[in-house]
Amino acid sequence: MRKYVLEGASLLSAMLAINGFAGVAAAQTSPDETTEISGNDQTGEPEETRNASTDTHKQAIIVTARRRDEFLQDVPIAVSAVSAAQAENIGIDDTEALMIATPSLDYSRSSSFAAVPFLRGVGTSFAGAGIESPVAIYVDDVYISSPNGNLMSLDNIETVQVLKGPQGTLFGRNATGGVIQIQTRQPSFETEGRISASYSNYDTMEGSLYLSTGLSDDVAVNIAAGGRKQHNGYGESLATGDDTQKGWDWNLRGKLLANLGPDTTALLSVDYAEQRSDYGSNSAVYPGSIGMGGTTYAGDFNTASDGRDFSSIKQGGASLKIDHKMSFADLVSVSAYRKTKMRSVIDQDASVTPFMELDLTSPIETISQELRLVSNDDGPLQWVIGAFYFHSNGQYDPTLITGLIFDPDFADPTAHLYFNDTQTLDSYSGFAEATYEFLPDTNLTIGLRYTDDSFELKNEGSYMGNEDVFPGALVPDTQYTVDDSFGKLTYRAILDHKITSNVLGYVSYSRGFKSGGYNLPEPGDVNTVEAVKPEVLDAYEAGLKTELFNGDLVFNIAAFYYDYKDLAVSISTDRSIIQINAAHADIKGLDFDFVATPYEGLRIAGGLGLLDAEYKSFPDGPVYTPLPVYPFGNSVSPGDLGGNRMQRAPKLTFSVAPSYTARIGEGDLTLAANWYHNSGYFSDPENRLRQPTYDLLNGSISYELDSGLGARLWIKNLTDERYYTFLQADQFKDASVLAAPRTYGITLWKNF
Repeated sequence: MRKYVLEGASLLSAMLAINGFAGVAAAQTSPDETTEISGNDQTGEPEETRNASTDTHKQAIIVTARRRDEFLQDVPIAVSAVSAAQAENIGIDDTEALMIATPSLDYSRSSSFAAVPFLRGVGTSFAGAGIESPVAIYVDDVYISSPNGNLMSLDNIETVQVLKGPQGTLFGRNATGGVIQIQTRQPSFETEGRISASYSNYDTMEGSLYLSTGLSDDVAVNIAAGGRKQHNGYGESLATGDDTQKGWDWNLRGKLLANLGPDTTALLSVDYAEQRSDYGSNSAVYPGSIGMGGTTYAGDFNTASDGRDFSSIKQGGASLKIDHKMSFADLVSVSAYRKTKMRSVIDQDASVTPFMELDLTSPIETISQELRLVSNDDGPLQWVIGAFYFHSNGQYDPTLITGLIFDPDFADPTAHLYFNDTQTLDSYSGFAEATYEFLPDTNLTIGLRYTDDSFELKNEGSYMGNEDVFPGALVPDTQYTVDDSFGKLTYRAILDHKITSNVLGYVSYSRGFKSGGYNLPEPGDVNTVEAVKPEVLDAYEAGLKTELFNGDLVFNIAAFYYDYKDLAVSISTDRSIIQINAAHADIKGLDFDFVATPYEGLRIAGGLGLLDAEYKSFPDGPVYTPLPVYPFGNSVSPGDLGGNRMQRAPKLTFSVAPSYTARIGEGDLTLAANWYHNSGYFSDPENRLRQPTYDLLNGSISYELDSGLGARLWIKNLTDERYYTFLQADQFKDASVLAAPRTYGITLWKNF
């Protein structure tokens, strides 16, 4: 699997051979699944799923924001949805690219090894072992807790749904900021498939394969595989001349769907993926600053270090979803096991002098089990009740720290510190939510969830020395076991009313809870170890969802206010990055999205997000002061950051994505583009490091024959804009890594 079967001319030959096959088979789902139609690329509506209270629903977007299939316009929650077709047309091929179609979402990296999503200003820039994001990621109903596992490709998706605001009842697990639901393609009982290959600048090759078929009248399977390899880097090491900012990845996913009876289905899913990359690593110092050792800015995409930084991530898992229909409700069980293993080498000072280097190995294993009952009648009362268990074991096993920080006189340049520690979590929760139509077209929703989290930290000790010369010396008080428990009741209430058949208004209040935990990179000794406190967010929201002009314009708007307490913020210490709790923050904002179809073939989608996010109280926040003399770098001290803007919270973001499809000859020609604007933000609570305003333009021209053979010319970041995927201060430097420059290429595919 490590070699790309889909690479090069052999793939093109195979595609031309497949062109002799029959036309595209119609995609189907099991009898027990409602097709998730996205208004991004389809306008029809299955008559059997039409909501009687809605007249048109021309832009038929079906979402599962309330654990049941509903039209987006009938759900009193702010949700953005992206379909597979839209994602292909505008260049959304991984989770990081979701932000160009979802204003108020920022999806960046912590170095090259972890995702750090922020939604409406809520997120965490720290992504160590045992840390879970306030923006919860779900793939096919399975919670993906590891930040290392949330850097993923999106090459076989059905839809991506972004639920904005706390989802503290039905999803619950650390969904303070919101939820990103990724749905991959379901097995079809008719044979269908797709094979594709791409080539782009920087000598980048990419390929994917999808196959699905029925094995019998009651069993269907599919398999999806994809891979990408970038041979030339975006930058280089000034010390060695080697390429940097490149990598490869591949993934494999399979599903088996079985109808076990007239009322019961089972869906078994397995997946595995690997990636090795330095994209986001091999950092440079921020322009205008001086790093430790006197290092200055190395130029766009370059590094002054030797370019050895990299991250390797291996992840995989299996899940079993069983759906049984009873007379009054559907019983759903989702069981899952996942394992992620990350290894990362990071030059902390980004210079040619080895002041400090980290070698991290972090395996994370999780087990989850969810049971829920979902009402299935058409009465005025709709409800969901369930329970969720989650077990996590996250480790640094081991972490090795080397460099002159332990040997400033060069007496023993192999002196080092290493440590092993493990955090174990057992989480139990029960939840219930009910919606009741107490007046015509007027509903009240009440939801509750109680979560009990039990953490245990086992620190096996820190050792210092050179084991090749003498045994490592155990640092005192670094062998111990401690535990903490956190319990929290979260809830929400929503009042919604159909003002007309095509206009829904709602107001809501909800509370989100992100559990605490320990700072595994530097938990402290037995006398100082202390858990990070849980976050609590209270959200107030009012919104309108409208379909106008006979459904040719869908326009949704939401205004919100967040009261955010004990939010976790990262700071740098002498050896690592840890989390502390900021006392209080307020977030006010407005976001809207729209889809317009003024005439046949033309579709214009877009959205806008406005944010006013401020730390109201942060008395001991991290303040970095550049040192004006050798060895340079920064000193770190506590300071009052109350009144500062929150990190990664741009005041304005918006996107516009027009597309036009016309019949030309024996096929369809599609022109598509996307413009994303970001007004800029501060990457740190101190408001010292700023990402300036930037704009991204993506576009594509594609043509697909009726036989299913197609080609697309595409370009991303047309204007070659410079913006950061990683921007963070520590005691060694102000680190920066630029996001990808202009890329362009061609994609060929064959549907059958």
